[in-house]
Amino acid sequence: IIAPVQISRNDNDSFVKVAASEQSLAGVNEYPRIVNGSSPLPADYAPENLMSLATLPGGEDILLRTDAAEAFLTMCAAMSEDGLGIIPVRGYVSFDEQSSALTDAANRLIAEGTDAQEAQELARKEVFAPGEDEAQLGTSIDVSTDPNSVANFSYTEQYLWICRNAHRYGFIIRYNDAAKAVTGVSVKPWHLRYVGVEAAGYIFSANCSLEQYVAAVKADNPGAKEAD
Repeated sequence: IIAPVQISRNDNDSFVKVAASEQSLAGVNEYPRIVNGSSPLPADYAPENLMSLATLPGGEDILLRTDAAEAFLTMCAAMSEDGLGIIPVRGYVSFDEQSSALTDAANRLIAEGTDAQEAQELARKEVFAPGEDEAQLGTSIDVSTDPNSVANFSYTEQYLWICRNAHRYGFIIRYNDAAKAVTGVSVKPWHLRYVGVEAAGYIFSANCSLEQYVAAVKADNPGAKEAD
């Protein structure tokens, strides 16, 4: 892993110009897929080789793509050696499950007295629209120390451990302060995304967003392809 150079910028163009002078990504031939409102996943998208995290407490119903699952289990083992543990609370989410979550959020707001149209708008701020949640890729996982809530995760020793070490296992905190200006998504310290050790190491070192990393890869190697 290269030493931190702290070259984060709020826009991709500025970041790419600075990044180009720090570390060439010309040898990177594949970059992680970005999922958001501009690049949603189709309703029939489902990752291959989903694996249960059944060996972890509470992980029986949590699924991840095999490569992400194996990396996560390795990371959890390393964390355990340091006397810490985390609980997986949310992994792969299908398109239909996303639709149900959005409907449930809107119905809850309506039941609380919110106008139906306003409830739909507010629900979209709480829950990703179907196809816009990267959890559908099977490479994202929400973690906590409390099986019932992720709200206070950023105050835990486990969070600090992840900030320092997750990149060594291919994970990034997808929606952090450095990424907020680019992603437009509120800070979610409990939400991890598996991008592979090389990409995670660069993102950690540059203190940048996944979007900025992908832009830098494309600038250095226009022939690079998006991963499945």
